[in-house]
Amino acid sequence: MKRLKYLFCGLLVLSLAGCFEIQEQINIGADGKGDLSISTDMSQLLNGMESYLGKEEMAKQMPAGNVDTTVMMKSLTDTSKDLSPENKELVKDGTVQVKLNMEQKIFKSNIHIPFSSQENLQKLYNSMNNQSLGFTQLFKGMTGKSDSSGMQGDNSNNMPDMNQFNAIYDFKSRNGLISRKLDDQKWKALQQNPQFSQMKDLGNMGISIPYTLTINLPRPVKKVDNILAKLSPDKKQVVIQYNLAEVFQHPEKFEYTIVY
Repeated sequence: MKRLKYLFCGLLVLSLAGCFEIQEQINIGADGKGDLSISTDMSQLLNGMESYLGKEEMAKQMPAGNVDTTVMMKSLTDTSKDLSPENKELVKDGTVQVKLNMEQKIFKSNIHIPFSSQENLQKLYNSMNNQSLGFTQLFKGMTGKSDSSGMQGDNSNNMPDMNQFNAIYDFKSRNGLISRKLDDQKWKALQQNPQFSQMKDLGNMGISIPYTLTINLPRPVKKVDNILAKLSPDKKQVVIQYNLAEVFQHPEKFEYTIVY
């Protein structure tokens, strides 16, 4: 577990680096049950991180050797004083998987959380996208730190993080509908962050953060309003590919409404 604390400390640093690949998948069954998974591939960053931090600091941030492990999310949330009983219940069956091989320059993570209904999917999604259940909150228990490094749930360095700009969207899920819409008030609030302009410049710097959203549905899609969306031949799968760096300039690109 001590090795994992260093591992996720490094992961949170990388989450601000702006150069990785994310794949998000939502599977919804006919009974409304399903699962949400978010996979992040940070392999390409290992060389750059080592060059930036130096080998000595790299050794502090990342465990040496190989790691290939899966941790039950329940073990992270049970000891958290920041999470409500309802949020703990939402993620209790989730897992966090990490694979790290410094020699082969592999660094991947996967978060997988099942849900028992589309109502719970909506609660789960919105909780993960605000400060009540952000990834930072989950990893805080693994890092075991409460300093001002800026990698904690309090976001003490005032730097916008993934949880913050995910929180500018309202997610809805019910039988026959799944949507993500921009909340104008939350978007305006985020823009007031002193560091927002720096994050917005990511898109102008040519930085690409490939982000693929895949939604598997129990019935064919009747309507989808995002022009980037691609349907499978049976219309039960929706795939939307973005450059996540553009969210700061064109947040409306990340909206969608799917009727099925």
